Amino acid sequence: MPTGVHAGIAEPAERPIVVLHVVPGISAEGIGTFVLNMLEHLDRSRTKVLLAVTTDWDQLHEGRARELGAEIYRTAEIGAGLIGWARHFVRLIRLIRRHGAIDAVHSHMDYFNGINCLAALIAGVPVRIAHAHRAADSGRIGWLRRLYSFVMRVLIALCATERVGCSDSANKGQHRIGPWQFGSKVVTNGIDMGVFTPVRTPEAPEGIDVRDDAVRLVTVGRMDPSKNPLFLVRIFHEVKKRMPGVRLYWIGTGSLRGEVEALISELGLESSVTLLGVRRDVPAILPWMDWMLFPSRLEGLPFAVIEAQACGVKCFVSDAIPDEANFGLCVTLPLEERETYWADRICERLADGGAGLALDPVRAARYDIRNTVRELDALWRARRGGYAEPGVAREGAPL
Repeated sequence: MPTGVHAGIAEPAERPIVVLHVVPGISAEGIGTFVLNMLEHLDRSRTKVLLAVTTDWDQLHEGRARELGAEIYRTAEIGAGLIGWARHFVRLIRLIRRHGAIDAVHSHMDYFNGINCLAALIAGVPVRIAHAHRAADSGRIGWLRRLYSFVMRVLIALCATERVGCSDSANKGQHRIGPWQFGSKVVTNGIDMGVFTPVRTPEAPEGIDVRDDAVRLVTVGRMDPSKNPLFLVRIFHEVKKRMPGVRLYWIGTGSLRGEVEALISELGLESSVTLLGVRRDVPAILPWMDWMLFPSRLEGLPFAVIEAQACGVKCFVSDAIPDEANFGLCVTLPLEERETYWADRICERLADGGAGLALDPVRAARYDIRNTVRELDALWRARRGGYAEPGVAREGAPL
């Protein structure tokens, strides 16, 4: 009998699997970047992507996500507290049941993955993935936050069929209860190695001054407490005292932007710090930089550090950054030390040009987005079948 033919009738092609990703948004931040990178390299003939987002407004990458075939649905703002949580939970279940034929729900909301995986379990989705994108809370946290993280980790343990993290520290922080570590695996934050390269554009991108031989430092990230932006400004101020010919370029914005600008003004750094805001041309900017400054307090596996090294940029990072993010171009400094200590060590390395630092190509290759997509595809297809009959969910329709 000819291949693909049964009783004279051609066998229908296998339908694409349907994966619903639950995300806080599709912005320039880490999770949004991860999802967009994934969409850019998916085989759309094999995988259909739905995005359930917990924001009420369009974000930076939503248009591009739609161009890449994703359908976007809005649930509810979970920042509104328990009422927002309840609305999101009910609407997520309703979305899954109305759409039907969803093979996997992939949640990218750290501890809140517990709620999303519970909703997917109730709705009968066979593959429920809890994806940790950052490490556990650090420092002193209140009893309410501790209770929240405990309850969510229990839900993840009971409701998720697969648990993954962007690093070992992310898995250890979110996929354990006390001494009990749940089964989990690392799925790296892949980037397009063909886009992030050391090759410079013929002309410097807008806002980058290359008319002199100043040392150019860069940071990429939100101006939020976890990124330690005020400490970063104080570090740069101390570096500037020791090496006047240094400039800082800052890509990103956030809730602390006003405080950052005020501190820059107070320390007289206006002529040495350029706030670039949110930029779409980060791959073009990075090759023009000499070093990245990244004293973050809390990270899972920062895209910014991975992208910088792929572009040949050496990095000063805090000891909160997982070792997996170091391809050989990172200098790690302790968060417990003051800005003067950081400045001394930074100036030493600026003076010697980062002697001894070299990119490890084998380690860097692990972060190729194509490898990441292959790993994700295997997870999504782990238990194909068992979904409900298709319903009538439509992109943009109220849930």
